[in-house]
Amino acid sequence: MAEFKPMSAKKATKSAPVQAAVLKTLIRGFAVLPLSWAQSIGALFGWLLWMIPNRLRRTTEDNLDLCFPELRNEERRRLAKTSLLESGKTVAEVGAVWFWSTEKLLGRIEGVEGEEHLERAMDLKRGTVVLVPHLGNWEILSRYLQVKVPVLALYRPPRIVEMDAFIRQARQRHGAELVPADRTGMRRIVASLTTGEGFGVLPDQEPLKQHGVFAPFFGVPALTMTLVARLLRKYGSVALFGYCERTARGDFRLRFQPAPEGLDSEDLEFATTQLNRGVEECVRRCPEQYIWSYRRFRTRPPSERQQGH
Repeated sequence: MAEFKPMSAKKATKSAPVQAAVLKTLIRGFAVLPLSWAQSIGALFGWLLWMIPNRLRRTTEDNLDLCFPELRNEERRRLAKTSLLESGKTVAEVGAVWFWSTEKLLGRIEGVEGEEHLERAMDLKRGTVVLVPHLGNWEILSRYLQVKVPVLALYRPPRIVEMDAFIRQARQRHGAELVPADRTGMRRIVASLTTGEGFGVLPDQEPLKQHGVFAPFFGVPALTMTLVARLLRKYGSVALFGYCERTARGDFRLRFQPAPEGLDSEDLEFATTQLNRGVEECVRRCPEQYIWSYRRFRTRPPSERQQGH
């Protein structure tokens, strides 16, 4: 199973040894805390993001205004605040995700819904594409998949160069194979599909313009990747959605569900519309845990004026 972050714009890297040292210390510190403590600290960080004017809060509010116009203003504000708190928890959980043993981490999973969809797809031996939106804690879903199938992860270096080896070691510790997000990595993905394995992809990540088309996401045109449609059509692979929802107790519940039909359509606008529809279906089940602070609508269609989302 490969985990793939597809063809997104390259981020400029920089050297920041002091910042890297602080980040490494924080992550390792979170790893030794009880998960409930780490989540509480993360929620506090999210609360500060809500209280202090900043870009993440503005983007969250803008996205919710666009995607949920039917809600009252106070309902959208409440959802925006909760989303930032939940996002803070996701950040604070990275210590547990990277450094806890598999047994300890997966012991916090309360249940798995729809696992038969994953098993059925893998049994077909046609290659499996697991579509994992930025919902809940998607890295815990990746750790869960690692105990079932080999995990191949395409990797793009972080913005801070001193974090590169640290992140690589953390993610490879539990069996993931990291390969570069370039043509070499794509060849490895193809090999995985043709041998009946598969990969996971973040379907709501904005691609480069040449690798996407505009399709509605909550009724708003969003630049959407065509990679999924092209691979499904070429290799006859099976797609399904999966996400990891945080429960009220601070544990986790995994959900797998079939993807909408038409993701492999030759009509890329239809295929990407169906892809976004599948993401929406997941998000609507727990919208407060979606990363609304991501600039999903940053690139606008040529027919629109450029907007700063």
